[in-house]
Amino acid sequence: MLTGRARAKAKKFCSKGCQITLQTQKEKRDRYARYLAEVVHDGENLSDYLMEIGAEKPG
Repeated sequence: MLTGRARAKAKKFCSKGCQITLQTQKEKRDRYARYLAEVVHDGENLSDYLMEIGAEKPG
C-alpha cells in the first residue's frame, strides 16, 4: 500500500490513460500465493522510481 506521498509521485510517474506493462514471474508469489508483478512504464520500473526519489519513506 502506498503512502500519500508515494501515491502522488506514482500518479506523476504514469498519468491517467498511459500504457503500462505488468511483468510477472510465475515462481514469484507472496505468502498468500498471489502472483507478484512489477509495474513498468517507458522502460522504467515504478518501484525503482519511488525508491530513487525517496517516496517510499513515510513522512
